[in-house]
Amino acid sequence: VRILLHAAVSIIFFGVYMSFFKEVADRLGGESVGSYTVINYGGEAVYMEGVKRIISIAPENMRFACGSIKLTLSGEDLKVSELGGGCVTVTGRVRSVSEEE
Repeated sequence: VRILLHAAVSIIFFGVYMSFFKEVADRLGGESVGSYTVINYGGEAVYMEGVKRIISIAPENMRFACGSIKLTLSGEDLKVSELGGGCVTVTGRVRSVSEEE
């Protein structure tokens, strides 16, 4: 189940991954499955928790493994601006974030 809040920031919760965002989902009555969280800051940046491995990095396409789920970010001038502890921040012009199992 996904909880998607539309505002200046889109938040997608996937996870039993313990984080501030999971706690918010729990308090709002959301049910979580999976193991990651993605926050899209209006297409200017994406913050991810639960990243286990970087699959590929390029200015127009980045792929990350979050357990059995693969996340793909597409856009322009994409850069990893922060990385550590299973958290990744990507900046640039983010057009889409997709997942595949």
